[in-house]
Amino acid sequence: MGVDAKRVKAVQLNLEGLFKLLGGSSDDRQRFWEIHKGITTPIEIKLINSQLDTIAAQTKALQTSTKALQATAQQIARRG
Repeated sequence: MGVDAKRVKAVQLNLEGLFKLLGGSSDDRQRFWEIHKGITTPIEIKLINSQLDTIAAQTKALQTSTKALQATAQQIARRG
């Protein structure tokens, strides 16, 4: 399961702003990025994918409940 491109872009923009605040040389910024990426990227992707899985499960449960509600409403309408 992939990660939302808009979310990734937002993180990139936030990091770009952080790099500008850090100053330093291009090598300093690259080193900071490598440290940050190595520490955070795997866990962030794991958390995002977990949240997306949760949302997908909740959506499926809501769809099942909605279908059951629709069937019940049809039965009531037939009796009325």
